[in-house]
Amino acid sequence: MDKKELHAYLDEALEYEYTRGDIDGYQQGVSDGYRSGRASVILPHPCDGPLYKDWRWSQQLAKVREEFEEVVSAFDSVLDCKKKHLGMAVFRERRDHMMRECTDLIIATTTFMNLMGFNESDRQRLMCEVNERNAKRDGGRRFKKE
Repeated sequence: MDKKELHAYLDEALEYEYTRGDIDGYQQGVSDGYRSGRASVILPHPCDGPLYKDWRWSQQLAKVREEFEEVVSAFDSVLDCKKKHLGMAVFRERRDHMMRECTDLIIATTTFMNLMGFNESDRQRLMCEVNERNAKRDGGRRFKKE
């Protein structure tokens, strides 16, 4: 079975799971990408332009670490905001900044995976596998049942 046939088989096999309804602790048939097992409309795009064409794995992994540290720093800023009672406007601004940093981390990780040879369909397959595995763990209590 070649790669194309394997992907076609996985798509067909997973379509049954998508339409089956409630599976192992999380609702499948909902339109939300996380709950239905389907990809979101906007997927992270790896940074694969000329700026990054000569990057080695270790450089990209360092970028993932840098982005993670920025998420932690932004989280500390959110906590600091709450401790100092700086108000909802400041809290929202800092929270939104943290969410942008989280998105940067997702993109850096996607870029690393791409550099390691995992294209979009490979990443989607892994996402599905990990979601399904997580749904079964801890007695199905990792995902909210709806």
